[in-house]
Amino acid sequence: MAAENQKPKPGGISFDVILKPATVESVRSPLQLSPNGVKKRELSQEQIENKLKRAEERRSLIEQERMEQLAKERQKAIEVVTKAQSESEEFSKKTQEKLRRSMEIRRENRETQIKALQERLREHSLKVQEVQKAGEEMVKSFEAKVEQKLSQKMETYEVNRQNQFKGMLSKLQEHASHINEVCQASENRGQSTDELQEQLVQKMENALRNREEQLKGLQDRLAEHENRIKEVQRKKHISESGDNTV
Repeated sequence: MAAENQKPKPGGISFDVILKPATVESVRSPLQLSPNGVKKRELSQEQIENKLKRAEERRSLIEQERMEQLAKERQKAIEVVTKAQSESEEFSKKTQEKLRRSMEIRRENRETQIKALQERLREHSLKVQEVQKAGEEMVKSFEAKVEQKLSQKMETYEVNRQNQFKGMLSKLQEHASHINEVCQASENRGQSTDELQEQLVQKMENALRNREEQLKGLQDRLAEHENRIKEVQRKKHISESGDNTV
């Protein structure tokens, strides 16, 4: 018998290997069994009944194990369904709570928006009232200025009209004096011919016609100015009536 020693390695396992030559005893041929060598055993009635009984017990045990397995699976399925229902109810509650909170936030935001809108409308109404008041004051100031200017114009126009009348009267008086002088000169000269008288009459008629046209034009301008003043006064009266109605 020979032995080979292995040196131990770090972290390994040391072992011995024994080498031995093969012997005759260790080599055995398999048994040659002939079919005639197998003996058949006959079973008695009791053994058969025992086997059937054990088979029935095994079948009952298998059936019981199967029923227990089915019961476990059913219980597990019930637990899964119960857990799913619980999770579904919890999710439904959370969803309802979120929806309720969202509706409350939306309602609060809507109320805030309505209040802000009402505040803006109130500010806008105040601004409109201020602008309207300022506009009314401007209109009143403008009307006062216009009325003052009209009064000044009317006074100036009246003064000018009086001056024009005075100038026209002065010219008429000068013209009448001139006619008298011409008549007196013609009488002094003794010229009483028809031609000279006709010329004098023609000059007098032309002078009177020119004066009448000037007077008519002046009267037309006065009438137009008075109509304009009446129109301004009428508009002012309508504006004051509208303000009093408002």
